[in-house]
Amino acid sequence: MVSNKSIVIVGPTASGKTDLSIKLAKRIDSPVINTDSRLFYRNLDIGTGKPSKAQRSDVKHYLVDMINPRDNFSISEFVKKANQVISQIHTKKRIPILVGGSGQYTKALVEGWDIPEVPPNSELRKSLQEIIDDKGVDFFYEKLKKDFPENALNIDKKNPRRLIRAYELGKNNIVRMPKSKRQSDSYKLYGLTLDRKVLYSIIDERINKMIDSGWVEEVKKLIDQGCNSDSNSFSSIGYKEIYSYIMGDTDLEESISVIKKKTRNLVRHQYNWFKLSDPEIKWFDMGSYSQDEIINQIVKDFNEN
Repeated sequence: MVSNKSIVIVGPTASGKTDLSIKLAKRIDSPVINTDSRLFYRNLDIGTGKPSKAQRSDVKHYLVDMINPRDNFSISEFVKKANQVISQIHTKKRIPILVGGSGQYTKALVEGWDIPEVPPNSELRKSLQEIIDDKGVDFFYEKLKKDFPENALNIDKKNPRRLIRAYELGKNNIVRMPKSKRQSDSYKLYGLTLDRKVLYSIIDERINKMIDSGWVEEVKKLIDQGCNSDSNSFSSIGYKEIYSYIMGDTDLEESISVIKKKTRNLVRHQYNWFKLSDPEIKWFDMGSYSQDEIINQIVKDFNEN
């Protein structure tokens, strides 16, 4: 199965991407490249659903545990690093398997976006954050939509960090995403989907298990390392909510409820990035096919195209 193409596994959170990708990697003797921005950070393990050390010892994973929780890793840095790793894997006559639910990062790589190199403006960001703190994230989204409408397209309306970055780009006369995007012939995309009610039930159970597995203790350790609600890593769903609980601003039950609600919103957002109607993505319903059946179809389709 030698090719200069790459396999890309997409789909909403909790749809089974991690387990299927590891099984596929073993089947075709290939490594996995993470495209989920939450997994770049060290020590964010439980709340991100990061593949376990045992799983990563079975199958080589790239772009996992790369940076410290207080550091930043931009999309342009990700694309550059991912392209380097893809080239290395192809040189070894292997097929890169890219996996993740971060639509913006995956699309930027697969579609070859021309990503602007605009350094952060700390003063501007501070003033914009003050607007959000004073008037709320919904108000700021409407402001972004009014001032720089193109930069408000297909953005996470509830993510202050990304809204601020989009506004920052607008102030530099830069469109956040390219107007014309073309699917690269170097990638074959496969999507995993599931009935929405079933998926939400899995998400609720998964979050409960994360709490039982020590998610609160994980956040406490991150706080001890200097992280707070403004840390880039804490933009991952759940970390700010648990931080608020630890700080005494909310109770645990309320924090868990908010995490579940935000995760459901994330699913809807992920389906906006990767649409079921997209002809470039071959979708598989996890409720209709077994993992082995899906893997067989992926291998067959990849070899034929």
